[in-house]
Amino acid sequence: MDVSALYGLRLRTPRLELRLGSHEELVELGRLAERGVHPPEEMPFAVNWTDRSGEPDFVDSFVAYHERHLASWTPDKWELNLLVWESGRQVGTQGMLAEEFRARRAVHTGSWLGREHQKRGLGTEMRAALLELAFRGLGAERAESSWLEGNEASRRVSEKLGYVEHSLGTKSPRGVPVVEHGVEIERDAWRCPVPVEIEGLEPCLPLFGVR
Repeated sequence: MDVSALYGLRLRTPRLELRLGSHEELVELGRLAERGVHPPEEMPFAVNWTDRSGEPDFVDSFVAYHERHLASWTPDKWELNLLVWESGRQVGTQGMLAEEFRARRAVHTGSWLGREHQKRGLGTEMRAALLELAFRGLGAERAESSWLEGNEASRRVSEKLGYVEHSLGTKSPRGVPVVEHGVEIERDAWRCPVPVEIEGLEPCLPLFGVR
């Protein structure tokens, strides 16, 4: 499917720009992940992908993951992984995925920041940008996310943005069960804490299953 229109999509907040990246920019992002996303003794993700960061093919696999999701994109099942820049420097990525969006009007988000860019509120700002795209741009009715017990940064972002807990489960990213908190926010409850400019959305709407 031709997804070239997605490369014109831009989200801008006071500090950040979110957009898709070129192959070279994905390599740069992979190298940011290699430098560290969390302390090695912790695992904040349901899938322990960062444990492979020391392997020789990590960056190649990382880039292939991003490119594979674009290559398999359909309006009924899509995953948008936007790269995040602050003042021209890559700081992380903010993703959003959906299945049967036209009927369900629900999205799920996930993100990460390089360690050197954490604890400055960027995680809240970049997720707010994606929620504006979901609610204001695409007409979503619900946005879901989750955080693992012990991942206080993710918990605080969800709390700041108004999510409420709707489920408890378990994940075992390193073979030991960890409590997973499922959270969600409804369209009517959403109040964006920062101004967000959305550019280039109109030609992308059919790709998201909106038209």
